[in-house]
Amino acid sequence: MEIKTDVLVIGGCTAGLYFAGLMAKQGYKVLVCDKAPEENIGAQYDIIHLGREQFKRFGLHEPQSGDPEYVARFTLSYFRSALNNWPKKVHNDVLVLRRQQVIKRLGDWAKEHGAEVLHGVDFKKPLFSNEGKLTGAVFSKGSEAISVSARLCADASGIPAVLRTSLPDNYGVENFITGPRDQFYVVLHYANLKNPEKDKVELTTTWTHYKTWLAPQHGAGGAIMGIGANLSFDYAEKCFKRFAALGFLPEYTLGHIEQGSTPYRRPPYSFVADGFVALGSAACISNPWSGEGVPYGWLLCSIAAEEFGQAMKNGVYPLRENIWAVNARYAKEQGAEFAKNLAMLSGAVSCTEKENDYEYQHDIIYEDDDKEGKGRGLIPKLLMGVLTGGISFAALGSLLSAAGVGEKIYKHYMAFPESAAGFDAWVQKAENLWSKAGSMASVAEKDLQSGKL
Repeated sequence: MEIKTDVLVIGGCTAGLYFAGLMAKQGYKVLVCDKAPEENIGAQYDIIHLGREQFKRFGLHEPQSGDPEYVARFTLSYFRSALNNWPKKVHNDVLVLRRQQVIKRLGDWAKEHGAEVLHGVDFKKPLFSNEGKLTGAVFSKGSEAISVSARLCADASGIPAVLRTSLPDNYGVENFITGPRDQFYVVLHYANLKNPEKDKVELTTTWTHYKTWLAPQHGAGGAIMGIGANLSFDYAEKCFKRFAALGFLPEYTLGHIEQGSTPYRRPPYSFVADGFVALGSAACISNPWSGEGVPYGWLLCSIAAEEFGQAMKNGVYPLRENIWAVNARYAKEQGAEFAKNLAMLSGAVSCTEKENDYEYQHDIIYEDDDKEGKGRGLIPKLLMGVLTGGISFAALGSLLSAAGVGEKIYKHYMAFPESAAGFDAWVQKAENLWSKAGSMASVAEKDLQSGKL
């Protein structure tokens, strides 16, 4: 079976369907291929939280009470110290949604604009022209082979990044595999509260030091108790048991557990190549502080759809140099900030529970949204912490070192080259800067080796 289209999207979840809809809306013929049966799409998690403003920002239907995906809404969250003190208020308008229904609505939206979706088709290999240009892919559906030719192939297949990792080394986009050290393993414990009236959960509370949170779910007498960690689900569960023993959580009985992972490494330096773009988790797009990826992946999709939409007019094949602005725009609009935060993470968490508590008390990590005026700068606060014994010299050194590297990486990404001409030199400097940044995986490995779990 042979299919010809303008745009082939591999992966039919939040990033792939959104990009497909944006390209179809511009009049391009779009085909989405996903390996999962339609009824299983998005079944990894039941409940997700998304900022309400993101739907308006990206031109999507805002879920309302009565919609199948809508569960609840909250506008206030709390962050608490490692000793469960000094709660910091954060005002965000957040929707509690059913993930499968969100994806179904995205799929319907994409189809309304003309995109077609094939389910249960498994990627096998990319197709190239005699000149070595990417021109499509081969899939299988049962015993049937399906050959799809396209001017643009978008990899939105998630962490496996089946197309990106299949590209030749010299094609222009890194084909690395996102392994265990480069993933954030999330375990969601759906809990039934023993005292639902007293302990009712209507907003999210996060203990940043433990990468653990307590959040609403679809049942009024329930809650989601989440944990995220590098390396493995097993390590994440061990971290959760250690946290639960502290007694900060309400009493509960366990309903069921959901597991999933998000990318937790720097994205490819370039998202684009001749006839190619990487999107969503296949492009390692996630917020380093929270591990969330959906709205941040939508931003890359919207940028890519604008640039490819222009470059592909009148039947033109999109060459790397003509869609290079995807890289430069993303770096300046979001990538530089995320790169800085990722580089700073290991230094920010390299402190004891008491030091973390001190940092919360003195607004070193978070300031309350309701606090009037601005406090002293970071450096004076840190120095005062050392002088009073609230922060050790070692913790101070880690924080300052991480902040310094993070700021240099931020400035470097903000100076992302506007054309491919200066890219190689830019990458060389970026590699040098990243070599000085710490790794959350290394922090996790050190914790495992300590024997404290």
